[in-house]
Amino acid sequence: MVRATDGAGAVGGSRRSREVEPEEVPDFCSRPTCRREFRRTVGPGRRQAYCSETCRRNAERELRQARSRLAHFEDLVRMLRADVNAFGRTNAEHGVGATQVSDQLQTAEAALRRTEGALVFADASDPAVQELRRLYEAMAPLILAQEVAS
Repeated sequence: MVRATDGAGAVGGSRRSREVEPEEVPDFCSRPTCRREFRRTVGPGRRQAYCSETCRRNAERELRQARSRLAHFEDLVRMLRADVNAFGRTNAEHGVGATQVSDQLQTAEAALRRTEGALVFADASDPAVQELRRLYEAMAPLILAQEVAS
């Protein structure tokens, strides 16, 4: 059997003809302060996110700085919340954490509604059920009044 060879002695065609040129596509640098357009090669492995190695290092440095600033301001918020709480006033009075208070009221209302449903089927002679009914009757006007107010 005779095999066809090319001039270089390779069987079945040259190695170069089988290799595909890497495809390049346009992309934008992931660094927020750069966003320069660049061409990246499509292929296996992690995709190139930055236009240059310098940009990648600068992005890492900027991320560390942003995290540091965030930690600083989170500490300030904790300190200021403690200061507000020291005055003995609720967060709802000052609009601080209003969404958190609203979420807590919604959770309390849902629990109150579940308790109301459970009391319908509970044994009224049981002392624990009687105590639960007293708790429900004490809390219902407060929680449901908050629901009507908002």
